Amino acid sequence: MKSIRQIFIRKKATPTSVERQRGMALMLVLGVLATVLILVAHLMTVAEIIAKESKVATLRSEMRYQAESAADTGFWMLLTDRRLFANRRLGQSLETREAVSDFEPWMVDRRAHAFDDDSCHVYLQAAEQAFIITKPEALKDAVAPDDQEKLDEISTFIDVLNDYTDRDDLKKLYGMESDDYAADGFPTLPRNNAMQFREELYWLPNWQNCVIGEVSIIPPRNINYVMGKNKPSFFSASEEYVKQVLDLSDAEWEAIERAREEWVNNGTPLEESLDAALYQTILGAFNFNEADLAAISAVSHAPADPRIRLHYRIIREVKINSGSIFSDRDQETFSIWERKLH
Repeated sequence: MKSIRQIFIRKKATPTSVERQRGMALMLVLGVLATVLILVAHLMTVAEIIAKESKVATLRSEMRYQAESAADTGFWMLLTDRRLFANRRLGQSLETREAVSDFEPWMVDRRAHAFDDDSCHVYLQAAEQAFIITKPEALKDAVAPDDQEKLDEISTFIDVLNDYTDRDDLKKLYGMESDDYAADGFPTLPRNNAMQFREELYWLPNWQNCVIGEVSIIPPRNINYVMGKNKPSFFSASEEYVKQVLDLSDAEWEAIERAREEWVNNGTPLEESLDAALYQTILGAFNFNEADLAAISAVSHAPADPRIRLHYRIIREVKINSGSIFSDRDQETFSIWERKLH
């Protein structure tokens, strides 16, 4: 006989084969469903990324078109201004031109010109402003005569530069030739010919301590243009260059910066907004005649977010009666020395 305990305690039901198969089928269905959901989420993410990439590409194309159009318009406006007004002296009173025309001044002075409801701005500045590779001795002009250590450093750099561009294998006193470059891991240097691209300067040792600011563009081989005929343009000169050339204090530089802005925004002559002694010092160190080689920059802003910008820059000659302004013998196409987009 069974005990009372055995009678009232139920046996555990053992799963049948059918129930086991149902459980396995449920697991498979759930696994397939999870996989499908992951694939759907992945496809949605990919579609969203593609849509955003397409939007960015479209926006970038629109901004590029806007910047290129504005830069080209700026070039023609500058040519028009030069045709209408023969006096291209910067920093002087504009009363004479304002008396005969209300045409907006388009001069190579870095002032901002707005396009398309301020969504794009064009700036014109001198392109010969920076260090000219064919005139390395000019580096010493910005150094105090008693700073012998800096002068020696520049002399060493000039010897290296001359060895890079000359056609012989004779080493200057502080220069470098093929064996020196090979020892540093550059067996294909030096060029032993005139530089074709200004970026070649960056191969030379210690260039960053000797060259102030940017490096001037090298004229294309088919264009006969003499670089560095005049002193640097005052309105295109960078803060670092002006401070080093004139040995300015912070207060003097602030006065110069205010005077620049006053002339650009209100046409106030420099001699009226600067101390007489400082003004005469500037006149002796810089050129105030408009440059014939202009760097035209156009900065386009995204309508929804001004922080998104596209910068387009071209360098063109703007002296209309010069034969080198054209890129062809028939003189039908204006030349572009350089084009950059970033």
